[in-house]
Amino acid sequence: MEAIKLVLGLGDPLVGRLLAYDALEESFRTFKVNRDPSCPACGPDAGEIVIAEYDDLCMPHPTAAPAVG
Repeated sequence: MEAIKLVLGLGDPLVGRLLAYDALEESFRTFKVNRDPSCPACGPDAGEIVIAEYDDLCMPHPTAAPAVG
C-alpha cells in the first residue's frame, strides 16, 4: 500500500515510521524509526542495492525425453 501511495502521491507516506497491526486488538500503531549511521544498507555510506536474479535456480528445467529404441 505504501508503494502505491508514493507512486500516486496520495496520503501521508510512512517515511521514517513503521506501521504495526495487532490482529488480536484490531488496532494499528506507528513507531518512529531513525536511520542508523553505521548501517551498511541505510547509512550515509550505503552502496547501491543490487537485486539478485534467482530465476535459473528456482525454475524447473525441462528434462530430455528418454531415448526410444
